[in-house]
Amino acid sequence: MSLPTYRSILARVAVAALTVAVVVGGVAFWVEMEIADALVSDLAKRESSAFLAEARDLLPGVTADRANGAKADELLSRFMQSRIKADQVGTGGIFIVAELYDPTQAKAAEYIAPGAEWAEERLKNNRHAFPAAGNSQYERFTIDGRFFIQTIESLSDRDGKLLGYFESVFQLSPEHSREIVKDTVTVVGVSSLSVLLAALVLLPIFVAFNRSVMGLSRQLLTANIDILTVLGSAIAKRDSDTHAHNYRVTILAIRLAEAMGLDAAAIRRLVKGAFLHDVGKIAIPDRILLKPGKLDADEFTVMKTHVVHGLDILRASDWLTDAADVVGGHHEKFDGSGYPRGLAGDAIPIAARIFAIADVFDALTSRRPYKEPMPFDVAMGILQEGAGRHFDPAALARFTEIVAPLHAHLTALGDDGVEGELRRLVGQYFAKH
Repeated sequence: MSLPTYRSILARVAVAALTVAVVVGGVAFWVEMEIADALVSDLAKRESSAFLAEARDLLPGVTADRANGAKADELLSRFMQSRIKADQVGTGGIFIVAELYDPTQAKAAEYIAPGAEWAEERLKNNRHAFPAAGNSQYERFTIDGRFFIQTIESLSDRDGKLLGYFESVFQLSPEHSREIVKDTVTVVGVSSLSVLLAALVLLPIFVAFNRSVMGLSRQLLTANIDILTVLGSAIAKRDSDTHAHNYRVTILAIRLAEAMGLDAAAIRRLVKGAFLHDVGKIAIPDRILLKPGKLDADEFTVMKTHVVHGLDILRASDWLTDAADVVGGHHEKFDGSGYPRGLAGDAIPIAARIFAIADVFDALTSRRPYKEPMPFDVAMGILQEGAGRHFDPAALARFTEIVAPLHAHLTALGDDGVEGELRRLVGQYFAKH
């Protein structure tokens, strides 16, 4: 797990601040437009009521008499012109279109403010529905960057009978539009600055806390790796082995896994399994584990149970459970003749197949109390004889390509030097995890 830098934290804070600013700005814009909508909608209702009071007696005959239709145009035009000066001062805009519809929703009269003909042409493409009797509706839209509110009111007589519809289009003034934009920009700016200032104040606290947590995480990881090393070494020593064998086998397994293209997560699992592959031997009686001669059939049956014991031990730790592939599969053989499950081929986890090659190679080429190290060429010959039977032939072929210089390097390091080499290599895979 890598420690975030000041730059990365600032970038995250900046993104968060901009996100908050956009949201707040959007809310501010919505509130401003809702205020304008409510203002214009109330104004339109008042205007339609006033027009209805003047034209109530005329409206029933509009559709039946063309002369009444002409009178409706004249009345609507006169009414709108007179109302503009009287009622629209301080409303932040002007009515530019007013239309009268009969109960069948056919247009009976219209008023277009001087110079607003372009708006009527554009509005022809803006289809709308009509509200139910006694209701109203409005819609906000923009044309060429200007805000408009279209309101439709139903007109009824004193008995509630539908007489028609009154439609009006209100254009917000440039001043009001600029005011909305200004308010929105102000809110966005203030909110952004506030969030950034708060983030700058809290940034040192975040970084200090993050460093503290990361320090503890590294200490915990180091402790876990130390436990792996100590436990693996303890088991190796009990088995009359040396801890250096565990170190070399783990290094060999890591390098082979790298050569085969395994990802970092898979290599971390392999490392845990390599350290703990024989952890189950702690449950094997000394008379069997330390017997100098060959085990008989019953003793070998007991010895094989160390795999099951090892898996049982791993279940006690969530951090170690992913070592199960190696612990449970390092005695399986490619032809299916291994134990404990008799897995064959690709059914054997790749980490176990890799470890088996590294484990046998180091056992052959290392000095033990009961034998001298086997020459490199002889050891490789034995491995090649096991290709396809004991070992995965593809993995063995890749191992053959890389092992000579690697073996020479580990031999030159000696038992004392391989521990430092292993810690450096393991650190590469666990330090950022």
